[in-house]
This record gives sequence, structure tokens and C-alpha cells, in this order.
Amino acid sequence: MKKVLGMFFLLVIFCFPTVTNALATNSSYDNIKVYFFYEEDCKDCEKAKEWLEEELKEHQRVRAEYVKIENNQEFSKQVKDTFQIKKDTVPLMVIGSNSFLGFSNQVKNNLTEAIESYEEAKDSCDVISKVRNQEDVKDCMSQNKEIYHPSTVFSTLIKVILGIIGIGFVIGIGYLYKEKKLLSRLHR
Repeated sequence: MKKVLGMFFLLVIFCFPTVTNALATNSSYDNIKVYFFYEEDCKDCEKAKEWLEEELKEHQRVRAEYVKIENNQEFSKQVKDTFQIKKDTVPLMVIGSNSFLGFSNQVKNNLTEAIESYEEAKDSCDVISKVRNQEDVKDCMSQNKEIYHPSTVFSTLIKVILGIIGIGFVIGIGYLYKEKKLLSRLHR
């Protein structure tokens, strides 16, 4: 009996922090949503929806909410205004305070990174639910910038590419200078 009580006591001690952390987390932490805005006869929307459903199988805490634009025109307009989207391109996918317009490999990569970032975050703010409830989104937008900001990844990539181009330029100039010296020696 002492062994059973001892084992129970150890089990409670080791499991208690995990249970309390799970209970203490914000419900939005366990309910991360990707909002998928689409139109009925949109081929890219169909492809994106299939891809998203497959992608979300790997992310247990992330769910998709599908919003048909034709049935939610005013709400869709408010969302586009919030994200300062001028184009009528679909699909539009939103997670937290990040929007992804259209469907391409870059959109897939960026959305996957955003999903993973939001999953790792301890707390996030759902901008779309704020828009739906006609609440202010400014704090929500700034809170989420720390979670995922694709321009940081993009600007780093641009810097690397520009660095490589710069190095190539310097090497090319050096080569041309060296060739010019050789040619001037031959002509003497």
C-alpha cells in the first residue's frame, strides 16, 4: 500500500505542473484559426483549400474557418479594409494578424511558417474575431507582430542576395582590371 501511495504521490508531483499549465493557458492558445476567404468558382481556392486541409493535419491546435465571400460581403470588406487589401484576389487566408493573398509556393511557405510560429507562441490575438465583434484591432495587430513577421525573413533573404551580387560585382571588376593590365602589356 505504501508503494502505491508513493507512486501516486510521485505521479501527482511530476504531472501537476503539466496539468496546471494546460489549464492556465488561454483558450485562444488552443484554438488557433486560419480564416479562409473564398469564392464559389475559384480554382485557386479549391487547390488552396485542399492544401490547407492537408497542412492542418500536422497542426493539432490549428483549425480552419471557411468564409464564403458571396455570403459575407460586408464582413469580407471589413477584413480587407483591416489588412489594407485593395485587390479582389482570392483566396485570402488569415492567421492572427497575418494575411496571405492568392495561392503560390511562396504563400504556402509563408503560411506554414506563420502557423508554426503561432503554435509556438504562448498567447496570440485573433484579429478576425475582433473585426467580427467590431472591436479595436490595433493592440491585437501589434501584439502579434512579435509572433510572425514575414518581412524580416524576406529582408534577410534580400540582404543575402544583394551581398552575393555585390561580391560577384567586385570579383568581376577585379577580373576586368586584371585583363586590362594584361592587354596593355601585350600591346607594348
